[in-house]
Amino acid sequence: MLRRLAGCLSPVQRARLHDWIPPALLRRLRAGADERAHDGSTQQATALCAEQAAARPFADILLVMEVDMAEALVGDLFRRRFRTDSFPQRPRHFVGFYRGADGALLPVGYVHHDTWNGNSLCGGLVIDERMYRRIPAVDREAIHAAGGVAEAMLRGSFALLEAGLVAIWAHVGNRQSEKVCHRVGYRRTDSEYVMVIWLRDDLSDAEKADWVRQIVAYGPF
Repeated sequence: MLRRLAGCLSPVQRARLHDWIPPALLRRLRAGADERAHDGSTQQATALCAEQAAARPFADILLVMEVDMAEALVGDLFRRRFRTDSFPQRPRHFVGFYRGADGALLPVGYVHHDTWNGNSLCGGLVIDERMYRRIPAVDREAIHAAGGVAEAMLRGSFALLEAGLVAIWAHVGNRQSEKVCHRVGYRRTDSEYVMVIWLRDDLSDAEKADWVRQIVAYGPF
């Protein structure tokens, strides 16, 4: 009751009442008014933070970077998901990081590229579902709307490759991966598992067929 009354009094009214209201009661009235003001400021700040979080650009949420010492960041993830004791040593390593509102980076994905005869062999794509679940829901929704971590990993790594490549290749064995590959530009070849993004437009059909044969002979990557 006192707090509600304090919120209704103007500064002039409180000054007029100051002389006859007991000091203890006056302190309680002031405390009530201050608390209401504080609560309002807190609610406004919370709403502002939520609005800012929702308005973050996707480019600020998920970053793809080339990392030399990737094993320290995603080695355990790679070995767990691919059920292996090793980690790729030769290829170029690309790690996807979720960046929190406070600037902290959380590794959530990995993919590698190996340059071979003027082509890029893309493989090892893996997403850390454990880390992904730690991302706030509002940012997970933004990532999903942009195509997901896997799509962002592929597009981000493609953008960092050198110019002048013949093609980017993938060895794909399941429908979900194939759907993601199609979204980023891959197309099927005559091989059951090999997909390609041609980067040169001067290749004849015969030259493309020859490259497909070479990639098939190379084997999984």
